[in-house]
Amino acid sequence: MIYLSLSLSHSLTLSHSLTLSLTLSLFLSLSLSLSLSLSHTLLICLWPCAIREAAVNVRQRLFVQGDCNSIYLACTLSRSYDLGDSDLHHTPVIKMGWLDKTPPQGSLIFQKRWVMLDAQYLRYFQNEKEVYSKRIIAILFVTEVLNVGEQKFEVVTRNRTFLFRAENNTVREEWVSVLKETIQQRRSSMEMSLMNFSFTSGQRDSGVSLISKQGYLEMNGLRSKVYVVICADRVFLYGNAEEHSQGVGITYIEMNVGTVKSTDKRSFNLTTFYRTFSFLAESAQQRDQWVEALQDCVSRSLSSDVVAQKIWAVEANQRCADCGAPHPDWASVNLCVVLCKCCAGVHRGLGQSVSKVRSLRMDEKVWTDNLIQVFLLGNNRVNLFWAANTPPSEALQPSSDSEKRQRFVSAKYCQGKYRRYHALFGQQEALNKALCSTVQTDDVLETLSLVFCGADVNCYTGDPELPSPVSVAQHYGQILQVEFLTHNHNTGRSLISLLHLYIFFWVHLQVWNNLNIFSLDFSRRWCSLNQGNFSYYESEKSSSQSGGMKMSDVLCLLVNPPGKHGYAHSFELYHDSGRVYLFGEDSSDKVKGWIKAIAKALVPSAAEDLVCWPFARVGRLSYTEGQSHHSPLLGWFSLGGSRLLLLLHGADRVENIDLRKIKELSMEQEAGAGAVVLVDGGRSLRVEGDRRPDFQGWLSGLQQGSGRGDGPLDQQQLTDTDVPVIVDRCMSYITQHGLKSEGIYRRCGVNSKIAALLFFLRHDARQVRLNEGERQVDDVANVLKRFLREVGEGVFNGHQASLPWLHTTSDERVSQYQALLHSLPRVNRATLGAVINHLYCVQCFADENQMNMHNLAIVFGPTLFQMDGTDNSAGQVVEDLIQNYQDIFNVTPLPAQISQEVSAEELVCKVLRRRNIPPQQGDYWSCFLVDNNQEIERPLHYQEQALTIYFSLGKDCHLVVKKNCYMEAILTYIAGRVDVSRNGLIKFCEEKGQRGKGTFSRRLCVLSGLSLRLYKDVKSSQPERECQINALKVYCGIKRKLQPPSWYLCCESKNELIEWLATFMSLQVIIFL
Repeated sequence: MIYLSLSLSHSLTLSHSLTLSLTLSLFLSLSLSLSLSLSHTLLICLWPCAIREAAVNVRQRLFVQGDCNSIYLACTLSRSYDLGDSDLHHTPVIKMGWLDKTPPQGSLIFQKRWVMLDAQYLRYFQNEKEVYSKRIIAILFVTEVLNVGEQKFEVVTRNRTFLFRAENNTVREEWVSVLKETIQQRRSSMEMSLMNFSFTSGQRDSGVSLISKQGYLEMNGLRSKVYVVICADRVFLYGNAEEHSQGVGITYIEMNVGTVKSTDKRSFNLTTFYRTFSFLAESAQQRDQWVEALQDCVSRSLSSDVVAQKIWAVEANQRCADCGAPHPDWASVNLCVVLCKCCAGVHRGLGQSVSKVRSLRMDEKVWTDNLIQVFLLGNNRVNLFWAANTPPSEALQPSSDSEKRQRFVSAKYCQGKYRRYHALFGQQEALNKALCSTVQTDDVLETLSLVFCGADVNCYTGDPELPSPVSVAQHYGQILQVEFLTHNHNTGRSLISLLHLYIFFWVHLQVWNNLNIFSLDFSRRWCSLNQGNFSYYESEKSSSQSGGMKMSDVLCLLVNPPGKHGYAHSFELYHDSGRVYLFGEDSSDKVKGWIKAIAKALVPSAAEDLVCWPFARVGRLSYTEGQSHHSPLLGWFSLGGSRLLLLLHGADRVENIDLRKIKELSMEQEAGAGAVVLVDGGRSLRVEGDRRPDFQGWLSGLQQGSGRGDGPLDQQQLTDTDVPVIVDRCMSYITQHGLKSEGIYRRCGVNSKIAALLFFLRHDARQVRLNEGERQVDDVANVLKRFLREVGEGVFNGHQASLPWLHTTSDERVSQYQALLHSLPRVNRATLGAVINHLYCVQCFADENQMNMHNLAIVFGPTLFQMDGTDNSAGQVVEDLIQNYQDIFNVTPLPAQISQEVSAEELVCKVLRRRNIPPQQGDYWSCFLVDNNQEIERPLHYQEQALTIYFSLGKDCHLVVKKNCYMEAILTYIAGRVDVSRNGLIKFCEEKGQRGKGTFSRRLCVLSGLSLRLYKDVKSSQPERECQINALKVYCGIKRKLQPPSWYLCCESKNELIEWLATFMSLQVIIFL
């Protein structure tokens, strides 16, 4: 198997290169990377722009002379009617006037048309008095505007070209100029939406699709059907559905001047001031649906979209919170959910004491700025409370009937059947106290959870000056909290009355003797565990049990922190029925005994290792591995701190994962069900929540265990070498881009950028990519210094532990430093070693960066020891560590002295001379960068600086000088070729995300000139992918585990692989002799 990888990169490593793969055991890979570690961001940000530009350059011009599908819609009233143009256009007209246009059937005779241009459409009419156009062209679909001969110009869309002629060249130039400017402005305003944009004429600048209905209708006076689209407050007419998708239509009708009326069994009229449109549907039912949709459109046109657009700015609010229907324009102002028309009707039936329903369009007085801000929480976040445990069988769909809708809404909001319960549920005093505390903050979502889990909105706070939660919120200036509490002044308690018996069943643990009752929320029970059956009784003398469960029905055992729920020690059992059983006791030994007994009864015998350590929770979870999401398996998991132990289906041993060192931890939300994905060691594990009440606890535990940016070093996200990811990211960036930067680590960066970058790194350092051009080296350097200065306990493990470092004797410093280094915790030791190694590399370039050992020590002494800089001993320690780096850290010196400026070509020559290897005829030697983990290698460009690359290598990479086995075949192929290029069909696959889900498909690959282009097929006029040749790097070898971000290209034979490789390398002028 042969593998070839091409990397678009300013970095000099290949640890996360994007790849182009090839089957039949021959692989070719194209990688895009701007940072030392990953390049997802580059791929996402670069390609849409590149594809659009390439599409404009190579688009096929389909010349259409005429409009065979245009329709002349004569008006009964002229445009001069009193309504005026302002009532006809949502956007002002930019330019209008007479132009000649080629008529249908491609006749060479031009016909005069009245042409109007606004920010969204280019339209032309029969004459200047007409209201309804013969054609409309969406500006977003215009790719080019070209001058063609004298007085003529073309408007080019993706599938058609429209030819116009002005009366002279001056007028022609005016039209071309204003069209190009309008197109550019439109693209700029929509650039963010275009990334995920599927255009129809029924989409606006908000990016929210406003189409309420679309389909074919017969229209009076026409032989064929028209495709009608009802969008917001307009009705669009198209010749067919294909035209709709291409953005080229007939006309549109403003519904603010329209009325709708049924006229016959299947027909109806749409009447405006200018014309009556008569339509015929396929059935009476279809007619009723169209009439209802058109009437809603009229209502929308007469109402205001201002509130709706503000609330829809949150993407989650573009779908109904209950059924998921698009474009919901109603809301429950006390429950904080945005609703569709159907669900809003059901909410009204619950009564004002439960749900206060208001329209986003018509109840403008209700929608204050503060209430709108509350709704910017979004349906998705609010539903994390209201719908956290919704089973798929009970979930609503937009098509659900009214009966099911009523059952669901009542269960969701009146019974609280699907909600996520607050940790203080059932403890009234604690809930009220927590509410009074929360309203002092801006966490409205927590307030919502407290209120609808039983907290009293009108409770007494204990402060006569601020007697209620509302007054507390007002005092602390929390206006959004005031808004929410005001709308729930009389609602919260009525909802909670039905919840106490729903999920939680509170039990007090009683073990073989009578104990005092410590909390009125608990009931004292005599408990028994026998042969996998857990039972509890009123007392030890009771003959009939009060309740029980089989351990096989228990999903999870959770051990609570000391003091939670009012007891020194407590634990919880999550039953698959949805109930949660809480047990509490002040005796540590008794609780530990019960936990041990229950844990052993819970897990299978093969998984006993999962419960033989101080875990926090243990239980079974559904999971899938790799790309398969269709057949989840059952595994046993045990979580405690940063360790996750798991026994997967069919495995014979327990695995131990250090969550701090995983490559990725991401959350997924699918149809109300949560999932968490862990990527570790090349393996992807997707753990599914199954809408279980215990899954949020698993999720929280995994997130905390994977590393916290505000904790000490051993609680940070770590690399495989036990160095915090934050430290590794910053030092790697400086190594690549800042070693020669004058005054590095001494100059100040931009404080706002430093604080922002440090915040993102502390939040999730794995997801932060430091790309050249996006970050300044001084900002990154100051982030590293600030993190080391502020990290908990510091690098030297606290103030007391750092004192011996500052009081060493001069004669035995090195040996004392070695002993002190050995005494440091593992992560602290690794971090200190990595930092000193980095500073050692920096001082190697002191001639360029002016940062010798002494200057670096002055900067990093107070930083590493977290001191104010008044004590010079800290700087002396750091200078000693740098100067004696090899001895203290037991580092083997390089076997050969290498100049800082040595190139790959010079390095090859030096190695060959050192080994006394005379070059032979036909030998081609190169320096390769080898990745042992992936088993791939890259021949270095002969001008690349070897030392810089060496310092940037990961622990699994090294440099090697050897013969280039491909070179002879490459030279043979390119010999005598004048025009070096290649094109042909090749299998292509692109994997996205850490878990990659790509499949292979055949593509046309064109490699010539300055770029590599991929086309969907040989008939395509625009490339799907394109990148510059001079930015590519070539990798060869065998890659056992194909990991993204990657492209894969599959060749059919070894000769084909050699030809592609030769073309790449010859275009890059990379020939190693």
